[in-house]
Amino acid sequence: MKIIISNTIALNGGDAAILIAIVKLLREAFGADTEFLISENQPEAAHKYYPELKFRRMLYSTIRFPPEIRWTRRFLQFLNNWRLIGGAICIDRGLDSVANLLLNDRERQSFEDYHSADLIVSTGGTYLVENYGLRPRILDYQISQALGKPLVFFTQSLGPFRTNAYYRNSLKPIFEKAALMLLRDQKSQGHLTEIGIQNPNRHVTADAVFALADQTAIAASKSPTHPLQSPLRIAISVREWKFFKQISETAGMEKYIRSIQSLITHLVQQHGAQITFISTCQGIPEYWTDDSKTAFEMYLGLPEEIQSAVKVDQSFRSPHDLIETLKTFDVVIPTRMHMAILALGAGVPVLPIAYEFKTQELFATLGLEQWVHDIETVTSESLIESFDAFLQALPEIRPVMFQGVEQLRQMALESGKLVKQAYEAKVRS
Repeated sequence: MKIIISNTIALNGGDAAILIAIVKLLREAFGADTEFLISENQPEAAHKYYPELKFRRMLYSTIRFPPEIRWTRRFLQFLNNWRLIGGAICIDRGLDSVANLLLNDRERQSFEDYHSADLIVSTGGTYLVENYGLRPRILDYQISQALGKPLVFFTQSLGPFRTNAYYRNSLKPIFEKAALMLLRDQKSQGHLTEIGIQNPNRHVTADAVFALADQTAIAASKSPTHPLQSPLRIAISVREWKFFKQISETAGMEKYIRSIQSLITHLVQQHGAQITFISTCQGIPEYWTDDSKTAFEMYLGLPEEIQSAVKVDQSFRSPHDLIETLKTFDVVIPTRMHMAILALGAGVPVLPIAYEFKTQELFATLGLEQWVHDIETVTSESLIESFDAFLQALPEIRPVMFQGVEQLRQMALESGKLVKQAYEAKVRS
C-alpha cells in the first residue's frame, strides 16, 4: 500500500503534528508496511527535521507554466490546466505517447509518482480558506482525480467560499468526487452545504493531533484536586497575524501585544508566576515565520522588573518533544490552535486566544467556549479578568475539559479506520 500525503508544510510545527498523527493513524489502519510519500513545500528542509519521513516536492512546484502576459494570462492558464489534466488522464488510460507530448520529463515523473500511489490524502489543517492562495491546491486535486486516484481530505476546517467564484466553482466538483472528507467542526460542514455539496462521504470528527495525546496525563488532569506548582508556571504562545477584519493589521497587532504584556505583568505581580514564551512555530530558520521573534518583541516591551520572570524559548521541538515540555506547565495560553491541542494532550489546562473560527469550534465541542478570546476583540482587561476567573474555576473546569479531550482522542483514533473504509468502498466501485 502506497499513500501520498499532499499539501504538507512540515516546517510549521502544528502541521508537522498533523502529519505525524496522520501517518500513525493510517499505518495502524492499513498496516505497518504501508509506504508514505509526503508532498511538501520545502522537502529538503523538512527531511532535516523529520528524517524518518520520505518527502518529495509539491506537485505544483514541478509544473511548467506559461509566461505572464497581461492580455492572455487567463486564457493561457486555462489551456495549461487542460494540458496538465489531459496528460494525467492519458497516463491513467495508458496512452503514454500522448502523455509524453503533453508533459515534459519533470512533470511526467511527478505525475507518475502520484499515479503509482493507491491513495492520495490531502493533509489536515486550515488551508482551504479564502485568506490563502488556493490555486496550487486546486490543481493538485484536479490532477489527482484525473489520474484516477481516490482522494481523501483529512480533518479540515474549511471555507466559507463566498468571495472568490473561481475557488468555489473549482472546489465544488473536487469535493463532490472525494472518497472522504473529514471535517473538524460543524461550521465547516455548513460551509460545504452552503455551496451545494451533496457528497455523503463526509464526517465531523476530531483533529488528527488528538491521536498523539498522552492518555495517562489526560486521566490524571481530570482530577479537581490536581496540584498547581509554586511558583505557578505559565506557557504563552503568540504569533503574527495579518488578517484582522474589524481593525487594521497594525492596530490589531498593537492591541494583541498590549493585552499579552498586560496579562504577563499581572501574572508576575499578582500570582508570582514564571512565564515562558513557547510555540509550535519556532527554531526553524528555513520557515517563513518564527513565533519567538514576536514573543521577543513582546518581552522587550515589558517593564524591567517583569522581564526577570519571563523567558523566551527559541528552540525547535518535534511534536512529541513539545508535548513532554508542555507537561511541565500549569496553564497554557495559546494563540495557535495546535499549541492548544498539544497542551490539552499533555494534560495541561488551556485558556486560548482564537485568530480563526477553528479554535472557537474546538472549545465549543468541549463545552468551554466561554473561555475563548477572539484576537479581534481581546483587551488587557478582558484577558486578565478571564485568567483570574479561569484559575479560580479550574477545579470545576478540569473534569469537563479533560473528559472532552479523552473523547476527542478516541474520535481521532477512529479516523484511520474511516479512511480505510472509504478507500475500500472506492476500490469496489
